[in-house]
Amino acid sequence: MNNKQRKICNKLGWILREDGEYVDVCQCSPAGEDFFFTVEKRNFAQEIDQYADDFDADEHAEMWVGCRNTVRGVPQSIRTLIDDANAIQEMLYKLARALNERSY
Repeated sequence: MNNKQRKICNKLGWILREDGEYVDVCQCSPAGEDFFFTVEKRNFAQEIDQYADDFDADEHAEMWVGCRNTVRGVPQSIRTLIDDANAIQEMLYKLARALNERSY
């Protein structure tokens, strides 16, 4: 990970928490989920690209549907959860595109 990549992430609203060889990439989703994932610094842009490709919005929403009545802060509306998961996927694609356009 380099300074240019850090600036791109910050410009798109992502917060980076570095820990040794790894970095947590964090952002609040439109529905208020504290969304984050962890990648290696060494292959930062490539790992974010892979994470974006592997992210399954349906699977993500399904995970939260089962928590609606047990986890505080989880929206009750299934539609909200689906829309939020789709928004997260778009956030990831936007980040991956920005890093791949400007990082190399």
